[in-house]
Amino acid sequence: MKKLFRFLPAVVLFVSQIGSPARADAPPGPFFNGFEKNTNGWFDSSNGGDGTITRRPSGYSNGGGYADGITSAAGNWHARLVGSPCFTPPNQDCTGPFTRWGGYTATFPAGGYLTQVDIYLDVSWAASHPDTRFDWSSAINDNTGSFRRDFVFNVSTQQLGDPGPSPHFIVQTSTNAFRSGANPHFPCPNPVAPPNSCRPPIEITASGWYTFRHTFHDDGSGFLAIDFDIFPLGSNVAVMHQTIDSNPYDPMSMVGGNRYGWLANEEIPDLPIDNSLRTGLCHNGDGDGDVEGNDSHKGHMHFHKNSCDGSNDDVEEDDDNSGSHFQSTSTDSATFTPGEDNQSVTMVGTGLHNGLPVGFTMIAVDNQGLAPAVFTLILTDGYSITGSVTSGTVLVQ
Repeated sequence: MKKLFRFLPAVVLFVSQIGSPARADAPPGPFFNGFEKNTNGWFDSSNGGDGTITRRPSGYSNGGGYADGITSAAGNWHARLVGSPCFTPPNQDCTGPFTRWGGYTATFPAGGYLTQVDIYLDVSWAASHPDTRFDWSSAINDNTGSFRRDFVFNVSTQQLGDPGPSPHFIVQTSTNAFRSGANPHFPCPNPVAPPNSCRPPIEITASGWYTFRHTFHDDGSGFLAIDFDIFPLGSNVAVMHQTIDSNPYDPMSMVGGNRYGWLANEEIPDLPIDNSLRTGLCHNGDGDGDVEGNDSHKGHMHFHKNSCDGSNDDVEEDDDNSGSHFQSTSTDSATFTPGEDNQSVTMVGTGLHNGLPVGFTMIAVDNQGLAPAVFTLILTDGYSITGSVTSGTVLVQ
């Protein structure tokens, strides 16, 4: 794998020719791998990348090493990463595995998109391993499907003599990776020139799983902006929030969609990750077809939901046995949930069942052709139907 360093006016970019220069339409729906079954969609030295990615069971022990015996962030499995090749100090860069998020794309999704992965930070290990680093990049393409720019979480254990609380990790953000291009211990990335700017690093003092999220969106003036957020697992309160606004370097007219997620530098042996996800910020759910309920009665369902446009929300169901009819009148919430083999949407709101007001919960599961889609409708008056969609379509993305 070759790495090129290209210098542009006022901006330093690193470009990696990871794998083939793939071209693809926007992937259908989110990419998600929680490593419960495999490491599909990730690349290491066995299939065109660097380092290794290995599935490990929850509670896996590595004999007292990094994050020994931890539970997975979700489910029964997670992945462990090792970077290679590694070099001797002061250049300790160890290139690690990467993902293409299901496919490169030249299309910027309507409303934007996010990528994220859960990473375990072991601050006890950090205390005895000073200045050990990893760089987690989420890169974006231009509108031809070629590489445009990296956006990187630069992470390190504390330095010897660091005046901050002990032990801890320190995190900075930039458009650069590797020891030659970024130093999370400094408030100013290298280079400081836009779109980089001086931002105080943050310190993380508690061991645990953290969600590292990149959110790509229009800054409101026609240029690309990227929000960097770190959340303790299960929390919606960020311990870090920084934004790189790439005005005037990345006008939306020149921006494409996702490229790779890459542990560009991975110096921590056996680094745990879980729940790798790329998804648009706008989601669509559409269905129309016949349902055969688990209790043998049948019905016809129809639904529509666009998470960025609630003006046409609709859920309908006609019961073939009783002749009853349900029609939604308003939607209070909609949740889109990615899975390794399916995507689902849950809609909650109010409607009319045979003309009488009720509350409803609708769940539609798109099994992506691996199994029939499943439709569930539960009303507050006691009516319910759940079963396979025997004809018609369900598409959630």
